[in-house]
Amino acid sequence: MSYIRLQKDADGIVELIFDQPGKSVNVMGDEYAEAMPRALDELEAMKGEIAGVYVRSGKPGQFFAGGDITKMLEMDLDPPPAEREALFRGLLESKAPLRRLESLGVPVVVGINGAALGGGYEIALACHYRIALDDSKVQIGLPEAMLGLMPGAGGVVRLVRLLGMEKALPLIAQGKRLRAARALEAGLVHELADSEDAMAARAKAWIKANPEARQPWEQPDYRMPGGSPDDEAAQGLTYFGPVNVMNQTRGNMPAQQVIFAAVVDTARVDYDTAHLVEARYFQRLLLDPVSRNMMTTFFVQMNQLDAGASRPSGIDKRAVKKLGILGAGVMGAGIAFNAAKVGIEVVLKDLDLQRAEKGKAYATAACERDRRLDEAAARALLGRIHPTGDAADLAGCDVVIEAVFEDRRVKAAVTQEAEAVLGADAVFASNTSALPITELAGASARPANFIGMHFFSPAEKMPLVEIITGQQTSDEALALAFDLAQQLGKKPIVVKDAPGFFTTRVIGQTITQGQRMLAEGVNPALIENAAAFNGSPMGPLETLDSISLETAYHSMQAQKADAEARGEAFAPAPESEVIRMMVEDCQRTGRQAGGGFYDYDDKGRKVATWPGLRERFAPEGYTDIPFEDVRDRLLFPQVLEAIRIMEEGVLTSVADGNIGSIMGIGFPPHTGGVFQCVNAYGARAFAERASELAERYGGDFAPPRLLLKMAERGEQFL
Repeated sequence: MSYIRLQKDADGIVELIFDQPGKSVNVMGDEYAEAMPRALDELEAMKGEIAGVYVRSGKPGQFFAGGDITKMLEMDLDPPPAEREALFRGLLESKAPLRRLESLGVPVVVGINGAALGGGYEIALACHYRIALDDSKVQIGLPEAMLGLMPGAGGVVRLVRLLGMEKALPLIAQGKRLRAARALEAGLVHELADSEDAMAARAKAWIKANPEARQPWEQPDYRMPGGSPDDEAAQGLTYFGPVNVMNQTRGNMPAQQVIFAAVVDTARVDYDTAHLVEARYFQRLLLDPVSRNMMTTFFVQMNQLDAGASRPSGIDKRAVKKLGILGAGVMGAGIAFNAAKVGIEVVLKDLDLQRAEKGKAYATAACERDRRLDEAAARALLGRIHPTGDAADLAGCDVVIEAVFEDRRVKAAVTQEAEAVLGADAVFASNTSALPITELAGASARPANFIGMHFFSPAEKMPLVEIITGQQTSDEALALAFDLAQQLGKKPIVVKDAPGFFTTRVIGQTITQGQRMLAEGVNPALIENAAAFNGSPMGPLETLDSISLETAYHSMQAQKADAEARGEAFAPAPESEVIRMMVEDCQRTGRQAGGGFYDYDDKGRKVATWPGLRERFAPEGYTDIPFEDVRDRLLFPQVLEAIRIMEEGVLTSVADGNIGSIMGIGFPPHTGGVFQCVNAYGARAFAERASELAERYGGDFAPPRLLLKMAERGEQFL
């Protein structure tokens, strides 16, 4: 069976059918590279005999998945000049078939019946007319930037000429994936069809009606939409664009910088030269270490996670039909909205019906904000959320998630109340960010069915769920929790039980260092800017404001009480004293209260750093320490804590650690995550720098034994 089949009908229209043997999806790898030129040879030999070409997939619901990232990862990052030039020639050869396809001299139409992302959409762009199936499976776009890459098979050249620089740039640089209707609005496709048969019929009708079809930029009167780089209308984009990209990425994301240059430079030159320019820029990113980090994590490891690498084997996959949620606050209401959106019936319980109704009102507001939901879909979604104050309504739930206040006694009470009406196989999950699951399971009559599911706020948007297994949690409970997370559209990572689990322990390190440096008199602007230059979405002081200093204060008080109950003296650390002063002395508890380390307006938007910080923490002037040290004091402790967690056996998967750190707590994505960060830095060099920091700033930076062993052996986290 061949990768590409050619079938000519009675009207002389040839169907070019992608159907890669042995694969569930078509991939732009070695088999494609061999098959596509042969198919073009055959088509070119038919000139004069064919009326047009209809490009489609032979796989139902699957169009084309794009390039073979695994093969790209096998390349040497620093090849000798001869190999580098051979790579460039290979890139040009891979682009040539699509140039031949659009230049056949007959109309070429593509029918998109599934995801057309990356290389798949680049194939579609080489066709003169694009029809997409109006189906939820269809996603269209050029998402290579999310892997640290850019389109390399003509995607930049063609999309810029199709839409113009201004409209093409965000689609490429942000790696947007559009559903069929949105793709139609954006001009990525020409029309939609209700079925594959209808799509084929419309494609062939268009071919017959447009025998002289050519690409828009091949028309004599073509002008680039929005103007070329030298036109006055485009000067704002070309002049300020590089500065804006640098400000947004802090220089950490080379793909966005290279994409901007490629968009502008390919627009400056003729069509054939533009393809040469695109290939050079693509090669630049293909051999970039940041791209390697991102491809490793967001492609290879993400695929492992999606395939269930951390899910117990031998247990059938299950779908949750009815979900109970205890607590109708922001977290519980967010989970309820998410679950109802994917078709799950939700029982949203609080102390009384009035409180539960407020949680449903949150879901109503979320529906209004979601542009993808029309009135009928929103009404159906809200109809699946059933607010209640009666625990008896939880009967029949497959899973119950408690999202109540972080108080052991409260959690114990709602656990026992729910279990009294649940079936024997129902799973009870605690949405806690730090309390040990084994300890919480002590309140359960069936600890084998008790598990942790740590959602992140806002739950309806954040992509990660951290699943925590207690000492007695069964594989069946873990499998169902994993399945539910995927059913909700989340990325589940799995960790074993320990205080703080994985994400809370890791993010806690950078928050601690931020407060510690503030206590030392370091300028808060320097601290927050260092986090931004590292690539973090938010600095440690703003993060704590968002979490709430009051929450941190109560946690500190609980730690003090626990220590005193054990007969131990409690010596507050410098960071604890910062929180105490902010809450007790200054009455500044965070964003929701209007002020913490920052001042906020009445809509919760950050205004400026609170001027009182200098008076409180640096009355005689700010302490001067190297900016590189500030940056590393925020980044290194997170990585070192992740390694300790791995060393303790709380985390066993490198992929879960990398993805969890980026998607859960905003670890800089260009690093590839906490473990890939070490791989890129080099274990020996990372350990040496950690030792330097330990000498200057304390034992928190001391390299763990696992890191030292890896440094000695020259190993990587795999």
